[in-house]
Amino acid sequence: MRALTTGAILAPNWLGDVIMSLPAVSALLAATPERSWTVLARPGVANIYGMARLPLQVEPLPHRRSLPRLAGAKATRELVIFPNSFHAALLGLRLGARRRVGYARDRRGWLLKPAVPVPVPGSLPAHESFYYLELLRRAGLVAELPAEDPVRLRVPLYPDPSRVQRWRRKLVPATPGADTGHIAALHVGASGGTAKCWLPERFAELAGELSRRGVSVVIVGGNAERELARKIRMLAPHPEQIKNLAGETSLEDLVALIAAVDVLVANDSGPMHVAGAVGTPVVALFGPTNEKATYPLAEAGKLRLVTAAGVACRPCKLHECPIDHRCMGNISVAQVRAEVDAVLWADKKVTRR
Repeated sequence: MRALTTGAILAPNWLGDVIMSLPAVSALLAATPERSWTVLARPGVANIYGMARLPLQVEPLPHRRSLPRLAGAKATRELVIFPNSFHAALLGLRLGARRRVGYARDRRGWLLKPAVPVPVPGSLPAHESFYYLELLRRAGLVAELPAEDPVRLRVPLYPDPSRVQRWRRKLVPATPGADTGHIAALHVGASGGTAKCWLPERFAELAGELSRRGVSVVIVGGNAERELARKIRMLAPHPEQIKNLAGETSLEDLVALIAAVDVLVANDSGPMHVAGAVGTPVVALFGPTNEKATYPLAEAGKLRLVTAAGVACRPCKLHECPIDHRCMGNISVAQVRAEVDAVLWADKKVTRR
């Protein structure tokens, strides 16, 4: 029997990127069954790997100043570096990995062994998951790229079923005569600036319409989105009917909550990718980012993409819009409501009240 050799994976920093990198992690594990792999991840995203049920050890990354006391990385011969930053490559050097696989970006090529050339735009399938897969292929860690099939690429997340049921009980409408127990979650923010965010008054109008029709509406998000979520709730016609849980949930509870609802309406964000991974239908709103590159890897029939037609400047990928935010402003409440209706009332003719 061959002795196990060890390797480590430095995880992306953001929730959505972590989920989009899971196909590459899965492919790496399948291609190297003789190795034992540890993933090094920020505490805020580390538990995603446990929910993905991949055969990995997980080491939360400590604060930069306390590096490199990482038990799982001490004997690492090889480190796969998914983040593009200079700091990530420097961390690989400090960990003592002899082979440090990463893209030659951010003037960090001299820290990498090998420094993998960045793919030429258009040379790969569009989805971001192939950016991570191609790093492994060019480094000789996987033999070839898989087909661009969202269903096959998707790595599911499995939140604790008891948490999911607990959230379902908490969120289901208790009002007599409420619709049918439908629950809709709204993720109203996005990391990296306001350009990716649909207009607050549109989210508020949508929340009000759904609530009026007996749907339980809950706003989800992180600490940074508390104020935005509060504003949207107060803009809704009957704010007392809207639950605001932005900043109130752990990662585990956020994933379980999204698994418990019937539909998530979200900007291009981490929770959007969570919905795809747990099997919840998602209505994904895209403006400055490219929906072909970062759509959630959802089960067949559970993704509905919404974009504004005829906006020539998208996708600009800017964090803040320098003009009039037309890519998100031109997405109407009626457009989004129609997609939500198609999910919640797929087998019924919807009657407007």
